[in-house]
Amino acid sequence: MYDILLLPLFQCKSVLKLSWRAATIDVVMKPRKIIHVDMDAFYASVEQRDNPVLRGRPLVVGGDPEGRGVVAAASYEARAYGIHSAMPARRAKQLCPEALFLRPRFDVYRRVSRVIHSIFREYSDCIEPVALDEAYLDVTENKKHYAHASRIAREIKERIFQFTGLTASAGVAENKLLAKIASSYRKPDGLTIVSPQKAAAFLEEIALADIPGIGSVTRQRLRALGIQTPDELRACSKEFLLSEFGRRGNWFYSAIRGIDERPVAAQRIRKSVGVERTYAENLTEGGQFNRKLKALSELLYQRVQA
Repeated sequence: MYDILLLPLFQCKSVLKLSWRAATIDVVMKPRKIIHVDMDAFYASVEQRDNPVLRGRPLVVGGDPEGRGVVAAASYEARAYGIHSAMPARRAKQLCPEALFLRPRFDVYRRVSRVIHSIFREYSDCIEPVALDEAYLDVTENKKHYAHASRIAREIKERIFQFTGLTASAGVAENKLLAKIASSYRKPDGLTIVSPQKAAAFLEEIALADIPGIGSVTRQRLRALGIQTPDELRACSKEFLLSEFGRRGNWFYSAIRGIDERPVAAQRIRKSVGVERTYAENLTEGGQFNRKLKALSELLYQRVQA
């Protein structure tokens, strides 16, 4: 009889070592080298780059602060007032009355994004785009044959600035979770390297809010359970977290320990399609609901067909 170990197939290259010994196949997987690149205040930075008058001033890209619009991006000068993306534009105006509000120019942002992603492809074909301004790269096997992912991250940052005039922050780690947290650690224009030997110490320095998937609503639920720090969450058993949060409890249990086995997915399957609209006035009548829902459903149908 033979002992056979089956491994999942990933979409990107993994380095495997096969050895034959006493009727056993040993499979040793080389640690992955993952880079997460995140542009700094992307939309706002593009606007400040293109219009010198806006530089150094609190800038909000998004909807009308006099209406029902939301913040799409805020410059670091605006963030100092507590303004952040997805915040109602009206609230942003209250926090910083002198802030400048601009409508988004998505055609320009997409054009800049294509330049950034072309730089990524100079180093790896294993790229998982997350947004126009954000992506994961698996550089375990890279086109430059560099031994150190940190060298690739530095070059990517330099080349992005050279060709776009914009800064990016990058995180380097052995998995997507740690790379994502690391890229936000020293923003803007930061580079944080989390080696496998230093991962545990790095996790001691972060807050619950730094962990993807643990947003404000989840933190409120955790506080109600008496959990306010990473150490307190780390002390929870998997069974307890599953009982309180269902399947998400698995993620919390693994994430707080820096465990993430997700591969960088070069090809992502779209799982949902949606449409949404924010109206200038509240909808209060059933007839209004029906008319608006009918219009939205028609738009959704067109998008699904496309």
